Amino acid sequence: MKSKLIITIIACSLSFTAHAEGLSSSLPFGKNLAAGQELPLPIGVSGNVYYLEQNLISKSVSVDVPPLPLPGGPLQLPQGLPAQTTNLESRATSTTAKIDAWLLPFLNVYGVAGYVDGETNAEGFSVGGLPPEVASLLPSSFSVAYSGPVYGGGATLAAGFGNYFASLDANYTESDLDIGDSTIEAFTVTPRIGINGSLGDLSGTLYIGAQYQDIDENQNGTANFPIAGSQVPVGYSVVSEAEEEWNYLVGFNIKTGNNWNYGFEAGFSERKHVMATLNYRF
Repeated sequence: MKSKLIITIIACSLSFTAHAEGLSSSLPFGKNLAAGQELPLPIGVSGNVYYLEQNLISKSVSVDVPPLPLPGGPLQLPQGLPAQTTNLESRATSTTAKIDAWLLPFLNVYGVAGYVDGETNAEGFSVGGLPPEVASLLPSSFSVAYSGPVYGGGATLAAGFGNYFASLDANYTESDLDIGDSTIEAFTVTPRIGINGSLGDLSGTLYIGAQYQDIDENQNGTANFPIAGSQVPVGYSVVSEAEEEWNYLVGFNIKTGNNWNYGFEAGFSERKHVMATLNYRF
């Protein structure tokens, strides 16, 4: 599934590249607005790998426990029991293809599509309203792995002042996961400031910034819980959001030749991310 999706994305990118060669000569519109600034080539095709690690806040948790295999006979519990966790952590890696175009000297728009693999770990798990002898049978932690396609788009505003630049990027992505009807929706805003420079035959940029993320995870599925010596499939529904909305970041881009760009970015603070980018412009 994953390999087929990536191959399809690459094929679409190559098709887009062929049709966009003519368009690139006319973009961006309003070149006179650049006031003598050197502009990047207008159209780009990128491959991106993005890793994110962060804590989540559970807005609601409920479980459906099947009849428990107890020595005295099966015990049937009500469905949709309320539950809670003391710590909810998410790790995810997304691999995407990106197509972008500078429509105006200060406005870039883009679309992304790819695949995400991740895992959510819950600790301090407990179910309310259970007798102590039953509650003690349930595990205090569990993990759920997921994967699925991710797609979305965004826009970047940018301005240059001599060797210095500032940009503001905003994008929205959605992931359809392979567990039940689970989804992840993410809205991200990233301001950056930096400097252009060169070292020998290489030219590039160095920048710092911050990133705001509004992430909503809605996961519904089944996890195997070790209960009374057996693996019991327990249904769960978890609605969560990011614990920390902001983190700080630092990154660089290196340009080799007229067309190829390589980028690396690291985010730190309570939320951590790493992003590597390979970009071809024409």
